[in-house]
Amino acid sequence: MQAPRVQSHLEAIDRDGYTVIEGVFKPEVVDRMRRRIREIEKETLGETERGYQVDGDSQLRTAGLLRLDSMFWDVPIHEDILPVVLGVLGGECLLTSFSGIDVLPGENKQPIHPDDALIPLPRPHQPIVCTCMIAIDEFTAENGATRLLPGSHKSAGAPDYGTDYRKVDGMVPAEMQAGSVLAFNGSLLHQAADNESDGPRLGLQVSYCAAWIRPFTNFFLSIPQKEVAAYPEPLTDLLGYKTFNGIGSAKTGVYSGSYRENYRYGRVTRPPRLEINPNG
Repeated sequence: MQAPRVQSHLEAIDRDGYTVIEGVFKPEVVDRMRRRIREIEKETLGETERGYQVDGDSQLRTAGLLRLDSMFWDVPIHEDILPVVLGVLGGECLLTSFSGIDVLPGENKQPIHPDDALIPLPRPHQPIVCTCMIAIDEFTAENGATRLLPGSHKSAGAPDYGTDYRKVDGMVPAEMQAGSVLAFNGSLLHQAADNESDGPRLGLQVSYCAAWIRPFTNFFLSIPQKEVAAYPEPLTDLLGYKTFNGIGSAKTGVYSGSYRENYRYGRVTRPPRLEINPNG
């Protein structure tokens, strides 16, 4: 993405709290990801679970995508996504969560919330979380497009999560074509809306945090190091295999340095790129 385009998206996020980056993923790529996520849903959800309450009453969530298929490795580091995220968070960041979210037809009781609610800082504050929602299916007001409260990232207060705030004036649906990306400040108030259509609405949630914050997902424990060794280096950086201003060093009795140095130079041999078999 060219610098002027990046800047325009950053200005929108600063002003409104969000922006839509159109046409990031080609239709054939979107189709492949859609098919794979739906396969993962069938593989990981039992017959009694599929189609019933999983998260927020009508959401199916698929985590662990980096381990399940290498097609997802390039998503968090996409050239049209990462520069915008870095511009929001200040030059460096970490991946904090990555999952598919399939909003099924029916009521979705997810409360209005900010994505940085777990970080105990008084509002408003500097951007510390940036979330990108990738539309795998078209997002419409009818099928449950994410609802946003523009400008709320600058507000002093936020509702307690778990309280039902379902009627707030000024909320707008983030309508966009499949392959486009909604990027927003983690302080922006939002929620997954009800899906009033007759089909599911699938998106990929990719969330990043400032490099000095502990990520919501512990990728060091959830992804074996031998698998991480096959990932592209920018992706390993996002998982935390580097330091930030000295934060994140790995100190042992025989070695002291960054996670990345410990991982790349002498402690772990980087093998050839692996093809991960999702069936084990």
